Amino acid sequence: QCSQCEKSFRGRYGLFRHERLHTGEKPYECSECGKSFGQSGDLITHQRFHTGEKPYHCSEAREKKYICTDCGKSFRQSSNLIVHRRIHTGEKPYKC
Repeated sequence: QCSQCEKSFRGRYGLFRHERLHTGEKPYECSECGKSFGQSGDLITHQRFHTGEKPYHCSEAREKKYICTDCGKSFRQSSNLIVHRRIHTGEKPYKC
């Protein structure tokens, strides 16, 4: 368990990685631009910006198939379209 925020983890390594959020430690540095990261996976993802590599490209996943019939704006998730439609209907389902 984290001594600062009391978040629990299954293993010690998860806690070890989490504690870097509190300490600000970022031991993984990009050799290209010098930007640092707390987790090695974040550095690897970042380095793809320099190489232009896009290993997870999927045209179907990027497709915006939910379209607002009022203004034509499109969304990837139906829930985002539902929230957007409130602009047109004036619906305000939440009270202060």
